[in-house]
Amino acid sequence: MKIAVEFFSIIITITLGCLILSSIMHGNNQISEARDFYNVVVNRIEDSNGNRNVIKDCIQEAEKHGYVLSVTDVTMYEDNPSKLVSMKYGITIPIYEIFGGEYEKKAVIQGYAR
Repeated sequence: MKIAVEFFSIIITITLGCLILSSIMHGNNQISEARDFYNVVVNRIEDSNGNRNVIKDCIQEAEKHGYVLSVTDVTMYEDNPSKLVSMKYGITIPIYEIFGGEYEKKAVIQGYAR
């Protein structure tokens, strides 16, 4: 009987450990997807030299992915255009959803497109 209790305790501990680790990996995947998307947006804005149509397309595409993208013109010199690009995104942690709760952490990435 003692061996059965120890065995099931170990199985439950390993299962909870796997759930926690998979939640951490899921969160890291969401962060890296958001950063990759942000880098693509900044590169598109830089390559288009700050074209308004490209910025609108990027904002619409960000909304499709669940991100909030804002682009602010911070140009000081006409020959060197500069845009402040900030993107807000949410990170969900699946382990909370397993136990019936919802938790989403908001994060922001900011940088310049020159």
